[in-house]
Amino acid sequence: MKWFWKKNYRIPNLPSVDDISTEIPAISEYLEAFRLPDAFKTAEIDTLPVIDTTGKIVGIVSEYDLAQILPEWSFEEESYRYDVKVADIMTKNVWTEMENTNVKEILSSIHQLHTRVIPIVDEYRRYTGKSITRQALIGFLTRMVKPRSIGGLATPIGIYMTDGKHQAGPGNIGLVLTGFTLGGIIIFVEILTGYVFRGRHLPEILIIFVQLTLFILILRLTPLVRYHAAEHQTIHAIEKGLPLTSETVRMQPRPHKRCGTNIMVLLFGIQLVLLVSFEFVKMPFVQFIILITGFLFVFTNWRNIGMWIQEFFTTRRASLNQIENGIKVGEEILRKHKEDTSPDSPGFFLKLWSMGFIQVLASFLFLLWVFNFVLHIL
Repeated sequence: MKWFWKKNYRIPNLPSVDDISTEIPAISEYLEAFRLPDAFKTAEIDTLPVIDTTGKIVGIVSEYDLAQILPEWSFEEESYRYDVKVADIMTKNVWTEMENTNVKEILSSIHQLHTRVIPIVDEYRRYTGKSITRQALIGFLTRMVKPRSIGGLATPIGIYMTDGKHQAGPGNIGLVLTGFTLGGIIIFVEILTGYVFRGRHLPEILIIFVQLTLFILILRLTPLVRYHAAEHQTIHAIEKGLPLTSETVRMQPRPHKRCGTNIMVLLFGIQLVLLVSFEFVKMPFVQFIILITGFLFVFTNWRNIGMWIQEFFTTRRASLNQIENGIKVGEEILRKHKEDTSPDSPGFFLKLWSMGFIQVLASFLFLLWVFNFVLHIL
């Protein structure tokens, strides 16, 4: 018995083998062996179920089985006269599973799985046309360990996290409040700079730089940057497989390579290069040189610059309460991920919604629209 099974783990209700199966064509035991490469290529897999004339599973054949006879067979002068069938080289001891078998019923024997596919058969041992691939089975089970990646956002009322399918933390309300907060800061900065620079004709790039600086300084006065730090530190701990304790989480770095700050740096860098090139330079050749060198610099350094900005501007040392909030939300998303035994991966739109950018952007743009509408009326 393996080490894993010596533990008294509670195995959740898992799906049936049909839910994680794949359609894989079977081949006849009477197929000539030299035709196997074409069959593997067509099926896009290197292992195929073998059936007899009644459709019952009689074996499994793989590229490995074929390779065992190829060296001698290929160089034999009269190899063309050999009548080698799939039945002559296949593995006859086949692991099969019945339809609707629950995955947890095969877990205790998974370490004995030495073939790439497990054919699914009916009560008469006839092949159903579907098999469980070893890759699909192991992939499903390892997915239950923890999410492959976790995303998150800081909101004014706590940390939001997602595995691309589930939400944890303040949910959509927190995301909407984040959009309102960012929009409110933008509006305040525009009003302030509009009043200070009124009647002055300054370069647009200078105005953008001042507004960006003010935005970051004001943002640092909000709880968002501290929650931002706690979010990153909690995700770092989860990704490293560390226990979620306040001491462990505090030891983690505040910047994270998948942070949206890095994307904002990339977009702003592109905008800045275009602005400098076309606003201040009139010679086409010089514009071309600036564009090439500017884009080269941006695309090779945007992530490093983003990490630096996270370290010194968009995150601050989180309080104990904020760290504990990150731990609570991290444990919540791990629990939801663990309890979801559905083999279905989230679709594109669910992933997009779970990331939270739609909610943040929609509320952000709505607030700006309301502000411009009020200005128009006044």
